[in-house]
Amino acid sequence: MLLCLTISLLRNRDGNLSSIHRSMENKNEELCDFLGIPLQKVVSRSHLPKLLNKVNLACFEQLLFKNFKIELSESEKEWFAGDGKELRGSIKRGDKRGDAIVQLVRHTDRNVLGQAFYNGKKESEKPCLQGLIEDTGAKNQKITTDALHLSPSTTEPVNQAGGIFIIGLKNNQPLLYAAMKKYAAQASVIDQRITVEKGHGRVERRSYFHYDISGESFDQRWEKTAFKSLFKVQRERFICTTKKESNELDYYISNGKKAKGEDYFQAIRNHWSVEVNNHVRDVTFKEDQLKTKKTLLARFSQDLGL
Repeated sequence: MLLCLTISLLRNRDGNLSSIHRSMENKNEELCDFLGIPLQKVVSRSHLPKLLNKVNLACFEQLLFKNFKIELSESEKEWFAGDGKELRGSIKRGDKRGDAIVQLVRHTDRNVLGQAFYNGKKESEKPCLQGLIEDTGAKNQKITTDALHLSPSTTEPVNQAGGIFIIGLKNNQPLLYAAMKKYAAQASVIDQRITVEKGHGRVERRSYFHYDISGESFDQRWEKTAFKSLFKVQRERFICTTKKESNELDYYISNGKKAKGEDYFQAIRNHWSVEVNNHVRDVTFKEDQLKTKKTLLARFSQDLGL
């Protein structure tokens, strides 16, 4: 029953709870026949926590991920976004942090390459993502992350393995941030693009600028990182109903160089696929509403949403 439910969830990750349950009912006979088991009664979502209490969650988590994770292509690098998400239901009263999940999500279809967990009260997201990149073999792929992960311990392994990274640049690296802002104000642009998107009651205009920083000098700690590109993104947003306007300016740094067929601007835009992925899981599967003190149960609910 649990496996049938899992397959239905995986097939309908972008649907709502009603459509998932209808899919379970419609596909139940087909799934049982495919698995070679007697016809099973469909499990309701409300009964799922009771069922999970009878399952060895650690073993099932390994089996689930082993059989449903995506495989890396050996012939072509792909873009993956790395980011973390707090499991709000695991935060105990009086605490500010609880269990958290870190994922590598493919830009093109938001499929999960790998995931790992850490406890926010005593562990950090940075080494968790670094270990995930190592364990999934993604070092030689193309990775986007936010500014939290801009450190040699993240960038060096990717660069040394022949991979490409694009990482947000903010004040958590104050000297590098100040130097690159100054450089962008004076240097010539080697590529640029303007996009306009309309939807959800707002209009967003994004201006992308690409600078070549391969000839610049950096602190010795960045020696094995080999920075080559700086990106500046200006976001102008207009809310149609309130007529409110906002303007944001963000910077990204990369070891990738300008190359034919390589769309760094789109990679920056697609990084938010992780945020979208987390939003779908929260809205569709009500993950943030799952209140439990059992760490394995909280983490296992994330596996069902892969």
